Amino acid sequence: MVSFTVNNTIINNVVLDSDKRFFLKDGQILNSLEDLFQELQVMENHVFEHHVNSEKNDFANWIGDVFGDKFLAKNVQLAKDKDATLKLLFMNLFK
Repeated sequence: MVSFTVNNTIINNVVLDSDKRFFLKDGQILNSLEDLFQELQVMENHVFEHHVNSEKNDFANWIGDVFGDKFLAKNVQLAKDKDATLKLLFMNLFK
């Protein structure tokens, strides 16, 4: 996980290396968990279902592998719809 300071505010969960970014099926690029949270709010169902389905959960893998948050990743893995994933990210980001 990378943290940095902007105007005396610590920003967490930001990926600076381009090889760690998440590329959505629709071309959007995510750099942070906050980006994922924001994008999920407007993401079309077919894009979500491309990344989260019965065979995989790309978001859970990204959270665990890039941010090292295995607890959140496990919970996101169990969340099979957008609403549940949004709730988990909200609780994590704004606790």
